[in-house]
Amino acid sequence: MRMLIIISCAPLLFFLFSFSHEREAVKEVPPAERVVYPRVVKLHPPAVHFAIALPLFALLLEGLYHIQRRRPDEVEFFTLLLSAGAVVGAAITGYVAHESMENLPISQQALEVLHTHETLGIVLALLFTGILFLRLMYAFKPVQVVHHLYLLLLLVGVAGLLYQGSLGGKLVYDFGLGVSR
Repeated sequence: MRMLIIISCAPLLFFLFSFSHEREAVKEVPPAERVVYPRVVKLHPPAVHFAIALPLFALLLEGLYHIQRRRPDEVEFFTLLLSAGAVVGAAITGYVAHESMENLPISQQALEVLHTHETLGIVLALLFTGILFLRLMYAFKPVQVVHHLYLLLLLVGVAGLLYQGSLGGKLVYDFGLGVSR
């Protein structure tokens, strides 16, 4: 029970502390050069960190269960539930952030990466919703085919999230989107 409480409280603590860097990270830029983003754009990075970490943790937990020859249990289900929620939350905050960045004066290459990033985010949100649905099916009717299918989709989803993260990193670090400039 203690492990379940720790797993459920840790994301909240990380989210609360994720805003502590804002004061130090912002450099003074002349008002004419400053791009002002809506507040919701700053919600996307913490959501994204959970959307990458939690599914990766769920995949590692599945691997551990497989090595120990344990059947999936409540902890694994709760981790998968948090993972799917984090991916959907990241997709929602990303969609809202995308809407505010699409009209900025950015290069065509950055715009293409932004659209690919957005499309992949929506696909991953749908994929993780499907994974959660398969896991729920497995909870009511434990058929090995369903278990193997959701494991395969979880592996594909985590790989997609890692690629998605590299696209997001390219947008921020190569093109400067979402940062004060």
